[in-house]
Amino acid sequence: MLAVTPACTNLDETVYDQLPADSFGATTTQVNALVGSVYKTLRTYFPGSCFYLAENSGSGTVTPTRKGGDWYDGGQFRELFMHTWTANTSAVKNAWGDCSTAIGTCNSTISVLQNATVLSDSEKAQKLAEVRGVRAFWYYVMVDFWGNVPLVTDYADKTLPTCQTRQTVYDWLITEVTAIADQCPDASSANYGKFTKGSAYTLLAKLYLNAEAWGVTVNGNAYQKVIEACDKVMGMDYSLDTNWKDNFIASNQNSKEAILAECFSSSDTNNNNYFMNMTLHYKDKFSLGLSVSTWNGVCAQPDYVKLFDQSDPRFVGTYMTGQQYYKGTTTEIITDHGRPLNHTIDVTMIPGTEYDGTAWGSVNQEDGARCWKWTFADDLTNAMENDFHIFRLADVYLMKAEALLRSGGSVAEATSLVNKIRERAYGNATHDYATVDLAKVQLERRLELAWECWSRQDDIRFGVFDKPLWTASSGLSSGVVRSSGDYLKLFPVSQLAWQSNPNLTQNPGYASFK
Repeated sequence: MLAVTPACTNLDETVYDQLPADSFGATTTQVNALVGSVYKTLRTYFPGSCFYLAENSGSGTVTPTRKGGDWYDGGQFRELFMHTWTANTSAVKNAWGDCSTAIGTCNSTISVLQNATVLSDSEKAQKLAEVRGVRAFWYYVMVDFWGNVPLVTDYADKTLPTCQTRQTVYDWLITEVTAIADQCPDASSANYGKFTKGSAYTLLAKLYLNAEAWGVTVNGNAYQKVIEACDKVMGMDYSLDTNWKDNFIASNQNSKEAILAECFSSSDTNNNNYFMNMTLHYKDKFSLGLSVSTWNGVCAQPDYVKLFDQSDPRFVGTYMTGQQYYKGTTTEIITDHGRPLNHTIDVTMIPGTEYDGTAWGSVNQEDGARCWKWTFADDLTNAMENDFHIFRLADVYLMKAEALLRSGGSVAEATSLVNKIRERAYGNATHDYATVDLAKVQLERRLELAWECWSRQDDIRFGVFDKPLWTASSGLSSGVVRSSGDYLKLFPVSQLAWQSNPNLTQNPGYASFK
């Protein structure tokens, strides 16, 4: 069921989810707390199940089964890589739940704001626009992942919703985001972390850029609309950070490039940024000098890593590879399996370790390039301080370049946009392209946006969703084959959601609910 019962907790630690809904919004503090609860929903997008759907099903990352059985988890991560997911795959169920709960939080907050008397008309209009913007973002995620989803915008409507077509929800999104765009806060450092005008126009650019791949119709030229939306954003108070890595440091809230951010703190205890746990080996903490308890999970698909020119600073800024040593020494770290903790780029399945009658086998604990994109603070323990920038300006440059090429626009302008990203990365113009095509734009997106939840969406748009970048040449067992078929471009509707709401219908290609 599309959830409509949120947990609303104030950013100042005052608990409001134990109060009757009609008592909310009586003071400015309560209003701000409610809006804060809406922004907190973004922290379930990354890291979490949406990350796994976006990256593990694409070409960017994989969560292999580690020798000894870690991360097999009933085969759910195998299903994501091999495209054999079902309505019961954990990430599918959990991501649906995260999205629908977030939408419910937005709907309840909108209901309160509409009746709040403590705000001036202009204050109310802006806060409503912010919350509607966050709600639109979550609907965009659902339209991307599932296509046909319930469309619930009235908190007072308690009827069990049915699934609407992707076209219906898409049309609503275009209308909704267009309506609120200019009512949102201005793009400025003071509005960091809010859904701003920049967020709205970037979301519109995403919607129009993916329209063709999603099979939806648009009134007018979708790619021209991408260009127009990107131009709006590029004319706002954003700029590429001079140092690419500044986007990902612990104190990255000062980035001039960030458009829509999930705001994290090292003191977070709920929906915190625990990405270090997801990717680092159990003993990587000794090389980094950290007091963390990591899980040795997700790593990069090997052939994705090999796309990088190793002279590109983004290579060493994105991946942890090679032999690990106790910090400040030349003493090699050895795993509990008696092997050097050497993060090889290749991820090699071990013959004879296959699971459940499939060709999917285990790999050694140390295999795989780990995420090194977001800096690990020296005092890191349970939660990373680093914010996650859902939208950032470099992506906007590359979206515009892609739209120019897909619409027959200026190749010279597209080339200039891509080269600005490359010049920032390398620190000079010696690696500029003379001209770009869609293949070069796709490559640049992979180099610039690795780990940032764009892999699946980009792979679908560029027609390579059935082509993983972990292959037999980089350690994959030859019997592990990714399934293909257009129906796989949508995930199945969650079985758990259907059990709560039997009005939901399953997406084509998947087994009917029962």
